[in-house]
Amino acid sequence: MKGKLLTLALAVLCFQAVAQNPLGFSLSDGKGYVELSFREESNLIVVPIVLNGKGPFNFILDTGSESGLVFDRWVIGENNLVNAREIPVYASNGNKVTDLLVASDLNIKMTGVEASQQTMLVLKENNLDIKGMLGIDAHGILGSELFNRFVVEIDYEEERIRLYDHSKFKAPKGYKKVKIDVKGFRPYIITEIKQKGQKKIKASLLIDTGASSAIFLDEQRHDEIVLPRKTIEHTLGSSITGSLEGKIGRVQKVNIGGKFTFRKVLTSFPQDWKIQKNLTDDDGSIVRYGTIGSDVLSKFNIIYDYANEVAYFKKEKNYREEFKFNRAGFTFVAQGKELNEYVVSSIIPNSPAEEVSLETGDEIIAISGKPVFFFSMSEMNGLLRGDPGSTLELIIKRNGNLYRKSIRLRRMI
Repeated sequence: MKGKLLTLALAVLCFQAVAQNPLGFSLSDGKGYVELSFREESNLIVVPIVLNGKGPFNFILDTGSESGLVFDRWVIGENNLVNAREIPVYASNGNKVTDLLVASDLNIKMTGVEASQQTMLVLKENNLDIKGMLGIDAHGILGSELFNRFVVEIDYEEERIRLYDHSKFKAPKGYKKVKIDVKGFRPYIITEIKQKGQKKIKASLLIDTGASSAIFLDEQRHDEIVLPRKTIEHTLGSSITGSLEGKIGRVQKVNIGGKFTFRKVLTSFPQDWKIQKNLTDDDGSIVRYGTIGSDVLSKFNIIYDYANEVAYFKKEKNYREEFKFNRAGFTFVAQGKELNEYVVSSIIPNSPAEEVSLETGDEIIAISGKPVFFFSMSEMNGLLRGDPGSTLELIIKRNGNLYRKSIRLRRMI
């Protein structure tokens, strides 16, 4: 399993005004299923797609997004944006941050599957540094379209996706069946959350493959959701409305679907997080106020069947591995033509990185005796979550001068 970047969460606004055409997708040669390979980067699923005969382009598969989103308008081409409808996007403070363009009549091809007459949102101006956060060229997001049309299996361990024709799909052996609730083309799952000193809370969380962290909770949504005693202030993610600030701590226990229990789960508590919908069941007992991200989902092989509102879970080999947080105390972004130059982007207060006077803007030249261009973004992040007590030897460049920094890793939460 490749490393995971816990500070990245792609929060994409969804608009019901964009028409979906899931029936435009079809499997090649009438097969019962097709198998696709994907690339896991920072715990996100990156798939290659061809748009209007061009590409392939790297798209993130995101169950948390109702519609597809293209980051750069050149990917679509100006011909598909003539007289395109514009949708304004506003931040939580009411300020307009950008516009989304509605591109239609798009043709999409992937290995063994294709679609015509598709509609996607396009950023009028790209204010997302996805390249820097992922360390690869990422061109957009593929939302609920595939999940609405097919039964979708995601195997993180093998980095493989299978798309099944509904009429030919049979429930597999060795999986546990869990009910999901599909609302607005997005899947929710019943979850029990237990915090130290608090009662258990029954809630429904969005299953979000576009969020690389474990759990997001909004403590303003429920009186029993409170911040853990020990938290770290952190930039939790990025969205088209800007960076998402908040705190990270650990929840004592999380049970998913009544089948799987995790302990000491890393949980993000965003500030000023505006959840699009606040829905309750008829009896008011279930509140939707958060998400389950890929740091949890990647512990399973999962099959999503939206039509029957069920999912099938099978544990992966990493199921019992602990949820690890950055133990060095700094984050970084990728730069350069090959995206293999790494620059410190933030320092966590009272962390090992702060103690050795690492600074934002420092360029990391070498780590553990090797030039950084030998490491992918995921591998770099894996080093920052190494064993407590181990030491990272860095060579950094600052103002044209080289310095050595020895960072002793430790648990901060």
